[in-house]
Amino acid sequence: MVSNTRHFYEFGPFRLDPDHRQLLRENQPVPLQPKAFDILLALVENSERVVLKDDLMKMVWPGTFVEEANLAQNISVLRRTLGETAGENRYIVTLPGRGYRFAQSVSILRPEEELVVESHTRSHVVIEKLDLKAPRLALPSSPRRASRNIAIAVLAGLIVAGCFAWRHYASRSANTGRVMLAVLPFQNLTGDPDQEYFADGFTEEMITKLGELHPEQLGVIARTSVMGYKHSNERLDQIGRELSVQYVLEGSFRRATDRLRVTAQLIRVKDQSHLWAEDYDRQPQDILSAQDEVALAVAQEIQLRLTPQQSMRLTARVVSPEAHENYLKGRFFWNKRTEDGFRRSIEFFQAAFAKDPNYAEAYAGLADAYLLLGGYGLEPQKDTLPKAKQAALRAVQIDDTLAEPYASLGLIYENEWNWAEVEKSYKRAIELNPNYSVAHHWYGAGYLAAIPSKREEMISELRKAHELDPLSPMISTDLAAYLCFSRRFDEGMKMFQEVLKLNPDFDQAHNYLSVAYELQEMYAESIAEVEKMKSPDAAPYINGEIGYIYALQGKRREALDMVNKLQELSRRTYVDPKYIADIYVGLGEKDIAIIWLEKAYEQHSPVIAGLRVNWRYDSIRSDPRFADLIRRAGLP
Repeated sequence: MVSNTRHFYEFGPFRLDPDHRQLLRENQPVPLQPKAFDILLALVENSERVVLKDDLMKMVWPGTFVEEANLAQNISVLRRTLGETAGENRYIVTLPGRGYRFAQSVSILRPEEELVVESHTRSHVVIEKLDLKAPRLALPSSPRRASRNIAIAVLAGLIVAGCFAWRHYASRSANTGRVMLAVLPFQNLTGDPDQEYFADGFTEEMITKLGELHPEQLGVIARTSVMGYKHSNERLDQIGRELSVQYVLEGSFRRATDRLRVTAQLIRVKDQSHLWAEDYDRQPQDILSAQDEVALAVAQEIQLRLTPQQSMRLTARVVSPEAHENYLKGRFFWNKRTEDGFRRSIEFFQAAFAKDPNYAEAYAGLADAYLLLGGYGLEPQKDTLPKAKQAALRAVQIDDTLAEPYASLGLIYENEWNWAEVEKSYKRAIELNPNYSVAHHWYGAGYLAAIPSKREEMISELRKAHELDPLSPMISTDLAAYLCFSRRFDEGMKMFQEVLKLNPDFDQAHNYLSVAYELQEMYAESIAEVEKMKSPDAAPYINGEIGYIYALQGKRREALDMVNKLQELSRRTYVDPKYIADIYVGLGEKDIAIIWLEKAYEQHSPVIAGLRVNWRYDSIRSDPRFADLIRRAGLP
């Protein structure tokens, strides 16, 4: 039974449905941003009366201070949506200095005898009433429309039958878990390739904002996976299948010295229908508020039930425009994952908080840059870890709701062997943003991987990271590797094939696949994989791994040649002592191997965290000196 309070407003070719917050034009949904809908509803409900600007702003933004420019912007959107051209006042009349008046005659439809038609519009089932003889109350009185064609009633009946089947499907889908969404790379329409950092940065910030919004209901694919679709012509349905998402947010931007236009649209993958679209004309310093508005619109379209605390996340923070520019550039270079990229990102992150000392995200970025500079073996971790820790702690001090610095602290404490704080930091990062794939990844491949009894939990955590970032070559490689390290070779080797099919030149995949072959005593295949590594930064990996395989094969002279190459290389760049230690382990030179492991301990090499589980050291595990290394590192 339909409540007697249910009603629609009709004017011109439009119908306004207050209950389902939907505008229809000739029974077709018209995309409309939430605040624009609220303004239209307020004007329609007060048809033929002047609504003062102050009153209208209080209706639409109750208890919130907003600038009048926000109202004017939404009025402009409404004019375009309703089909007004420049200078027209067919629907909305502006009274300068006072307010606005809705100019069209409005009819109220109150249903009595209805056919119920369900259609899958936007992200939920919308109940549309097709009235056959309901009276209309006019404001002011207007001629009633001609009776609807009987064919519509027949069509309605057919649609009803089909809708019950759809409703059954929808209810089943709703029980399968949270909604998954991908933010595709925003397009740079400036024509200036030097603006790509801004497009990438805007995309990444939208991913973070949406990922933090309501993670129990909404999962958001991570940056690494979506960036593969940059400049891609791949169909949305194909992207949806590859990423396992139901919705896609895409957009573009144009930029001038003092103006910024961002366009965004939300698309349902299964039928590629556009659920919502909007243009945002802003000054460059207002870009963060535009991100908040996009996130809120998406949340409402897919019916997220936000708590007051979650809604507060959509309050734009005040950041210096110059600081924000430098932060975006820093993330752009950090994501290149090269030595030059890390060093340039450090410069930009430092420039960002020099402009804005309370910019927590910039400190979090700096922590990540130092972390990976050391983690990739490009500098000794004993030098990079203190800098990373200082930056991460500063980020948390400024804003303790950010997941990123807590994940960074987890990795920092892991390399400091402060195991009590490691798990606490990772769990805090995941609590703050369960959609942050990096936290799941590092927690699984770091802390959990170091504990022999946590093997299944480690795989589970890596699978969560992979679900959130399915095309990340690093996450996929780590999952494949740890499956193999757990002797689940069928699963792991198959996954390695999938990674290399998409990323044939990914050095880390070749490196870990080499280790997987070594575990299976397939030494020729192991060396072949190592030799496929092409990065100039990979020389220590290559020489170390090949030397270790030679040692396992009993090729002593060839193995020692690799030791000499590593020592020569160390005069030009940083070489983790663990590579030489491994070669001597393979040769059975226990005393020399432990000497080099001591050097690795002194330099806080990442290898120390895995001493309990690393099978390479099984032959020296009973040595008291090795046990003492484990004790000093406080390994769990």
